[in-house]
Amino acid sequence: MNYYIDFDNTLYETAKLTKLLLETISKEICNYVEEDFCHVLNYAKENFNSTTDNIFSFSESMSKKYNVNPQIVLQSVNKVIDNGKDIVFEDAKRFLERLKDNGDKCFILTFLSNNNQEYQMKKILGSGLAKYFDGIILTTQYKFLLDIKYENGIFIDDDPRDLNGLFEQNPIKVIRIRKPNNKRSKIELENKEIEEYECFDDIKLSEV
Repeated sequence: MNYYIDFDNTLYETAKLTKLLLETISKEICNYVEEDFCHVLNYAKENFNSTTDNIFSFSESMSKKYNVNPQIVLQSVNKVIDNGKDIVFEDAKRFLERLKDNGDKCFILTFLSNNNQEYQMKKILGSGLAKYFDGIILTTQYKFLLDIKYENGIFIDDDPRDLNGLFEQNPIKVIRIRKPNNKRSKIELENKEIEEYECFDDIKLSEV
């Protein structure tokens, strides 16, 4: 069976990473200038758009604003991303292990903005999950408009837009992961044929 699984907020707690990165940037800046940490952090939170901004260019702009060497801040940013195994949802890792043991094929299917390919790949590699996948599909197009044999796949995602679009492609199954702390989890789906789970452990392979 072919599984196509979303990365951000499905396998990986992206909001947690963003929080850690903004704290890291602010902390490094405050190590070199006399600024209040909370003030710098609040400025970072107010000005960073996690959907479209590139974290590397953002760390550079923050560094320049406070006259700190950008390379020092960037080094700390990369360290956080490269050590991202603790940001993976543990139930997601267990699910991937079950799929691997079952002999299924797995692909990461992840949407990103044009300027974030390097960041996305670093997150995936830093997560330690790449070993579970037969391929990684990075797309700036909607996930349901690609050259994929949707009818032969099972798709797992958190985003209502993608879930609805994927369902229209007549795949074997579409599954929603609805983590409690994910802002998208507040959105109700009208399509009741899309199965919803808070935890990967509740997905039984014998039923999909």
